[in-house]
Amino acid sequence: MQYLLRKQVIIIIAFLGFASAAFSQTDEVFQPDHDDLPYYLGMSFGLNNSFLSFNRNTYFLMPSTGSISTIQPIQTMYINLGLSGTLKLTNHFLLRTNPTLLISGNRNAFSYTTLATNGTNSPNTQTYSIPSVIIDVPFDIKMQSDRYTAFRYTDIMRHYLITGIKFGFDLGSEKSATINNGQSYPNVIKGTDIAYEIGLGTSFYLRYATISPEVKFSYGLRDLRKLNDPKLLVSSLDKITSNFIYFTIHIEN
Repeated sequence: MQYLLRKQVIIIIAFLGFASAAFSQTDEVFQPDHDDLPYYLGMSFGLNNSFLSFNRNTYFLMPSTGSISTIQPIQTMYINLGLSGTLKLTNHFLLRTNPTLLISGNRNAFSYTTLATNGTNSPNTQTYSIPSVIIDVPFDIKMQSDRYTAFRYTDIMRHYLITGIKFGFDLGSEKSATINNGQSYPNVIKGTDIAYEIGLGTSFYLRYATISPEVKFSYGLRDLRKLNDPKLLVSSLDKITSNFIYFTIHIEN
């Protein structure tokens, strides 16, 4: 009995010792010279969600035979992989670029309903898909706070905001699109885009690397309609723009 009691006491003391070590304040500062670097490099990976926005014109009020009467965007998930470079301007302002490859395979861009060719209101709903591999090249200003203590580690974290402009290049834009019955159709979405973006993130300064989870929103500025659409699929639209939501983890140093 005494042996079992002694064993329990030893286990409790050991547990308390480990807990004290885990939750005690440490004065060690990881990467103390990081803020003195004129620039640093890194890599990124994550997921993002994309969908199109449509500005409809008066053809939607009085659609003609064979024209689009309804159109809805379809969300597409991408895997993103990138490299990053950050240039220090001041202690709180930095310039960052993060060329990124977005991979999704086939992108279901939107679904639409056309009026039947006999003039009736019988719906004919189709899903419009395009091959899509996108290269994003953003140029952003990063506004960061001072480092602060968290989780009982000295100067381990800082938060930041980021805003800038992004250039997008869709490598699949010259390939034919398809609709849900397998029929080939010319691609009516342009392959180059310009967008402004805004986001926020938090940096964790660990012993050998800086880990920064980040959320960013992108809003297209360019009309993506191709005006040489042979069947006037997008003739009832005044503008098509892109939207992206990114969740990215940056690994730097």
